[in-house]
Amino acid sequence: ALSGIRRIAIAGNTTMGHLLMGYSCETLGVYPFDPVNIDTTEVTFGELFGEAGAENTLTEEGAQIPVVLLPGISTYVGADISAGMLSCGFDCSEKVNVLIDLGTNGEMAIGNREKILVTSTAAGPAFEGGNISCGMGSVPGAICQVKISGTEVSCGTIGDRPPVGLCGTGVIETACELLKAELIDETGMLDEDYFDDGFVLAKTPSGEEISFTQKDVREIQLAKAAVRAGLETLMLRYGVTYDDIDTLYLAGGFGFHLNLEKAAAIGLIPEELLDRAKAVGNSSLGGAAVWLTEPGAAE
Repeated sequence: ALSGIRRIAIAGNTTMGHLLMGYSCETLGVYPFDPVNIDTTEVTFGELFGEAGAENTLTEEGAQIPVVLLPGISTYVGADISAGMLSCGFDCSEKVNVLIDLGTNGEMAIGNREKILVTSTAAGPAFEGGNISCGMGSVPGAICQVKISGTEVSCGTIGDRPPVGLCGTGVIETACELLKAELIDETGMLDEDYFDDGFVLAKTPSGEEISFTQKDVREIQLAKAAVRAGLETLMLRYGVTYDDIDTLYLAGGFGFHLNLEKAAAIGLIPEELLDRAKAVGNSSLGGAAVWLTEPGAAE
């Protein structure tokens, strides 16, 4: 039932907003990548969900609850990033900050209340466990922490459940630990002992091996390089050096805390910014909450 709900705010990427509103997605994937509508959009709960939201519980009052879709910036920098910047306080900061959303589209922003530049990079789904041979989403049993010493491997999983696969943070930690143990060289080549079959991290309860392969190393290299190239380009365009950046905010739907030291060790974030880096989790949701609760947020 919807009793007690006064307003609803939705912050999502442009594609998700289009699907929700029933717009055509045809133009999103072809040049010049024009969205149908990324402005602030206000509808009622009844208009948006109609029969689907009814389930015999939708009162006249419930149908009138205002729903606002937060505004996006472009097709590939959606309302989730606008909301993220809002939750990180870009709109009132005098100092220059950076927000990086570690996901398939690797969106990022640099700036302060005077000027903001944004871009997105084709990072691919490795940070979300996609395209990884034993990869999975951030669900209970996904390996999210990895430590390698000598030939010993210890893994932590989400919810401390028996291991069933590897989520995004696990991918970053595995790459870092293999690098540290010199089982990957500086080009990303796995040690010949593991080149063919991968490096075994753990076994599932049914005895299947969870391994990290040469292809997986290449996937995380691609994702990492895309993000790093995006950041370096934005900084160049904005005309700042590492010294000028106040805070580097890292967002993403990891479902588990990102180890910033390990992210820096594989070059995902610059070592120079490690002491100013902050993992902020789901900043899209954070921004939607700010929108609903803080006066002036809409502006």
